[in-house]
This record gives sequence, structure tokens and C-alpha cells, in this order.
Amino acid sequence: MPNSDRSTFSQVNDRLKEIVEQVSDDGMPLDDALDLFEEAVGLGMKASSLLEEDIAARDADDESEDTGADGFEAVQGGSAVEPDGAQDVSASPADAFSASQH
Repeated sequence: MPNSDRSTFSQVNDRLKEIVEQVSDDGMPLDDALDLFEEAVGLGMKASSLLEEDIAARDADDESEDTGADGFEAVQGGSAVEPDGAQDVSASPADAFSASQH
């Protein structure tokens, strides 16, 4: 099956396992083993690309969950949320605005 038909990481992984089994045969001609090696390199690049796409999609999902529809970060209990997740419950909204202006 051509590389372009392998659209999921699982499919790529399955084909790579097949290639490992095939090249484990000591009787395989060198030309055939080299062809499989080239296919495996392409599949490795495809797997890497699929993983990067998945990571980017998850990061985008995480960002959309952290940001409200208005584009501002969500707050917990009406208090400002620090980058580490801690809440500053002592500051009023006016204090937070004043601090952000400095």
C-alpha cells in the first residue's frame, strides 16, 4: 500500500511492524531490503508528522478551553487567576487593573 494511503498513526505503525518482520528474513535480497528501508523512512516521517498534527490539535483545544468566547482567559470565582493556577483573592478588580497599568 502506498504511503499516501496510510492516514492514521496506527496504520503507519502496523506497516512498520510488517516491514520489520520482512527484513528479519535472512534470505531477503539486498535490493528488496533497501526498498523496504526507504519505505520505512517515509513512514517514519509520516508518523512524526501525524504526531505533530495531533499535538498541535490538542494544544489548540486546550487554548480554546482556557479562553472564553470573548478571547479573555477564564477566571475562577471572579478572582484573577495567576499563570500557575493560584488565585489572588486579596486583590479587587480595581487593584488588578491598577497593577496591570504599571
